[in-house]
Order: sequence, then C-alpha cells, then structure tokens
Amino acid sequence: MSQFFASGGQSTGVSVSASLIDDPDVKIKLKTQSLIYPALQSLDLDLPSYRENSNFLGLTKSFVVRLWSGYFTTDRSLEKAMFFNQHVPVESSNLFKFVNWSSLLPEKFKKGWQKYPGFLDVRAAPLLADDNKLRNLPLTYVITCQYDILRDDGIMYVTRLQNAGVRVTHNHTEDGFHGALIYCGFKIRYRIENQYMSWLSENL
Repeated sequence: MSQFFASGGQSTGVSVSASLIDDPDVKIKLKTQSLIYPALQSLDLDLPSYRENSNFLGLTKSFVVRLWSGYFTTDRSLEKAMFFNQHVPVESSNLFKFVNWSSLLPEKFKKGWQKYPGFLDVRAAPLLADDNKLRNLPLTYVITCQYDILRDDGIMYVTRLQNAGVRVTHNHTEDGFHGALIYCGFKIRYRIENQYMSWLSENL
C-alpha cells in the first residue's frame, strides 16, 4: 500500500522533494510540495530582488549571505565572496542557465568556489536541478512576496516547474514581505494564511 505525504518549507527550511523522489530507499510518494518565500539557490545573489530589497528589514542580503556561507563552511572568505557574487568557479558557470532571471522572470520583476562544492548541490539549491528531476515533482504551491530578497528564487522556480510540466499554484503577494506569516495581527498574514490553507484543504 502506497503512502502519500506532503512536503513543505518556509524561507530557508525549503522542500527536499527532489531528493526524496530520487532516493531509492525512500518508499513514500509525495502528493504535494508547498514552499513559502523559499531560498532555492546561492549561485546568483545579485538577482533583481536582491538589489531591490538588500536592506529590507525582514531579511537583508548580508544576513542571507551569512546563512548560506555558514551552511557550507566556517571560512569567512566565502561569505565575502558570496556578498559580491564572486563565489562561482568558472567551470560551473553553465549552471547560470537555471537562474537566468532575464528569461525566467516576468518583465515586471526585471528592474533592475571550487573549495565549497556544496552550494551547487541541488539538495541545498533545488533551483539548480535539471528538468528531468523537476518534471517528477508533485503538485506544487509557492508563496512569494514583492518586498523579499528571495522573491526571484521562488518566481524562477515556478517558471521552471511550469516549463517542466509540473502543476503549480503561485500566490504572489504584491504588498507582502519576507516573514509576513509570523506577524500576528497583520491583515496580510491572515490573507496569505487563508489562501494557503484553502489550497491545502483542496489538495491534501
């Protein structure tokens, strides 16, 4: 008898759906994956959303860089390289096609080290998975917010999933910001939460 589970994550607690599907020892089948303003890659930290929201109080670029670099190493030189987007080895430049914001982002969002191979691993950066892995993913729900440094990660992931034939519901909140769901008493929190819970009740 097959067992079906839902996979989900918020911010840096991103989904590991692709890893579960590829692991021969995992017998469960995923029914859905849901991602709430997810961090999906550390390859390009100079996307339009990074430029527009780098100092936004909800989540700053310096904090994101510190989280990513600390995830892979205690060597502070990686943090500095990542902040200036100088951390990708030349031989891995082919992966930029997976975070090519000029082709993966809608027009309105386009304003503007070999030593640490982990940041190129799709288990840490699902956006870098190739189409063959993505097309096996289940029904997906993605929340993105306009005022969020991670906005473009989520939007590009939605585009890539759609291009791979995955059914995706994308809830982009124009007046939203990173972490909106943790602020009790804010109307925006309840609006996003209600939309999300409605989707879950229809699809689980």
